Amino acid sequence: MPIEFERSVDEARLKSPLEAFETVTETVEHRWDPLTDRKARIVPDVFPDPEGGAETHSKGETGAALDALVGDSEGCFFCPDSIETATPEYPDTVGGGRTMRGEATAFPNLFPYAKHANVVVLTEEHFRPMTDLGPERLADGLACGLEYVRSVRDHEGSRLASINMNFLRSSGGSVFHPHMQVIADDHGTDRQARILRREREYDDEHDSRYWSDLLEHERSGDRYVGRTGGVEWVAPFAPLGQFHVAGVLDPDAIGGDDGVLSPDAELLDDLAVGIDGVLEYYADRGLNAFNFGLRFAPDDPASTPVLDIVARAPFEAYYVNDAFYAQTVHREGVVDVAPEVYASAVAEHVE
Repeated sequence: MPIEFERSVDEARLKSPLEAFETVTETVEHRWDPLTDRKARIVPDVFPDPEGGAETHSKGETGAALDALVGDSEGCFFCPDSIETATPEYPDTVGGGRTMRGEATAFPNLFPYAKHANVVVLTEEHFRPMTDLGPERLADGLACGLEYVRSVRDHEGSRLASINMNFLRSSGGSVFHPHMQVIADDHGTDRQARILRREREYDDEHDSRYWSDLLEHERSGDRYVGRTGGVEWVAPFAPLGQFHVAGVLDPDAIGGDDGVLSPDAELLDDLAVGIDGVLEYYADRGLNAFNFGLRFAPDDPASTPVLDIVARAPFEAYYVNDAFYAQTVHREGVVDVAPEVYASAVAEHVE
């Protein structure tokens, strides 16, 4: 197997006031991503514990404090009373108007992050906790995003795209109303472009897809989470963030004749079921915020569509953001729970 999993462990020694100033030893584990060589480190006890524990945030309960922070729909331009007058419409080149599927409504992003950018509002309700979004709403949102990508490609042929989500303000979300964001252009994000380059190099060197080989290795190990139809889920060796889980889509089940996942493919439902399961796991840990990103490069046979989802610090009145200098300046993931520890727990929810 050509994939290598490189790690090293350092020991930090200090006289701790928590142990009557006796000398204690703490470990810091360094890991390198097998595909990109991106580095991550595992450091105990760096993630903020949720205030009030799992009972406050899990099982779909937001708690009175979170309800107060989220507020009502007044002034929300994603709510039904405002969405038609406060959000943009597509230009005629990509269909005009807005697109809808189930409760989901999609339209151009008023503040675009790419040449082609849209927003997909997932619910008619102003807010639902993450465990109340459900597979159907998630699938409808993803489908709207994919319809937009297809329209853009038919018009201009953008090579790279991603469908992304921030949930609650500790994840970077500025609007409480649940929504996704889609970007498409010829550049991709920095990480997307780096991964694509390494996927090509791996395919050229080994005459096989990296993600297929990775799954073959991980299925028998303690980082493997499970399968939801045509999507397999793993806890990456070098996590991007807390409780990072990756869903690897079967390229042969994409369902679109242009290489873009079909909005009507069964694979989309499989993906939504897996996302919902991961969110249930987060809620069981007392977490209530997350980011995800589904990246794809339809024109490149070496590339595999992958969704990355990470938990964020619990959003509450006095929350602490978990992205600090290591991530924002040094671009290095720092987590406090190794993937081998949480993968089996996630597996109980992803099926």
